[in-house]
Amino acid sequence: MRRGILYIVLIGACVYIGIINKEKSYFFAAVIMTAVMLSLIAGLIVRYIRTSVKMQMNIPVVEKNSTFCPELAVSVTGGQVPHVAAVFSVLAPGMKKKKKSTFEQIDDRYGKCVGKMKLDVSGRYEIKASGVRIYDAFHIFSIRKKVGGTAYIYVLPQCYLVPVEVTKNTRDFVTDSDVYYSDVRSDDSTEVYQVREYRPGDRMTRIHWKLSARQDEIMVRDTSKALSCPVIICMDLDGRNCRHYGQAMSVALESMVSVSFSLIDVKVPHFIAWYDPEEMSITRYRIVREEDVYDAAARLSYVDARTNDSYDVIGMYRERYRGEDFTSFIDIDMNGNIECGDESFQVGFETIKEDLAKSYITV
Repeated sequence: MRRGILYIVLIGACVYIGIINKEKSYFFAAVIMTAVMLSLIAGLIVRYIRTSVKMQMNIPVVEKNSTFCPELAVSVTGGQVPHVAAVFSVLAPGMKKKKKSTFEQIDDRYGKCVGKMKLDVSGRYEIKASGVRIYDAFHIFSIRKKVGGTAYIYVLPQCYLVPVEVTKNTRDFVTDSDVYYSDVRSDDSTEVYQVREYRPGDRMTRIHWKLSARQDEIMVRDTSKALSCPVIICMDLDGRNCRHYGQAMSVALESMVSVSFSLIDVKVPHFIAWYDPEEMSITRYRIVREEDVYDAAARLSYVDARTNDSYDVIGMYRERYRGEDFTSFIDIDMNGNIECGDESFQVGFETIKEDLAKSYITV
């Protein structure tokens, strides 16, 4: 747009000089420049009508401090694809991340605006394109075009070591469950792990009489252990008053992932629970394997904590799952607080690795 203003100023300067010096050549130059300007503007209007611009994201999942490229797909119904410029920004309080785009022409009818960005926070964030402009053939004049829709980027939370002590009560915890271990045997007769040949010492109650009769040898049932979750990680996602939403969400997610991984490392299955504003109820996710942790973090990242009210997640969990047993609650919020029983810890965005290493959680 600055070039267009400069061009109009030059036309005005030619007219002014022509008046002062009474030189017709300056007036002729001004007329020619005006004719060129009107031609460029007419062609720009045609380009504007023919051009379609859509927001897209080439890689929706990245690691922290890794480069990702939000894009605007540009296409035309006729003629040459025009040059398009835009500014990409992250829509989150306290995050002033903006990046100007570069234009790449794919062929005569297609092109794309690319903005290279990096985020040092984890979580899911909305990327929007603003200041989208379509330029004429000489890149002098432009028209602003409104682009609907946004793209989302999910930055994977990092995991750090958290010291965990498991009490005997938690280690020996057994309760009713509709899920069973696939590789741990038990005396529970509810779930069959495998059927095998009889070995001395096997109980008579485990004999599979019908199968033994068919195979003409004694076969017994091995039963599996119920998968109990004695520990509940509750996420309190209240980000209304966060001055830097990205850092607060990053601390909450990385604290959750680190604590959850540390519990898996000491073989303690658990639940991760949070309030889902869309469902208007408590949601929980069973964590048994390492893959479950990142699945839960990805689902949790869909919660828009910018407008989420504060809820008593532990109280709501107790109410919804009344009658279920547990041994410990671990409460994590967006202010960097981690509470487990009488123990409480504070972690910061810049020092989260060191703060988690100094914490000592007993479940």
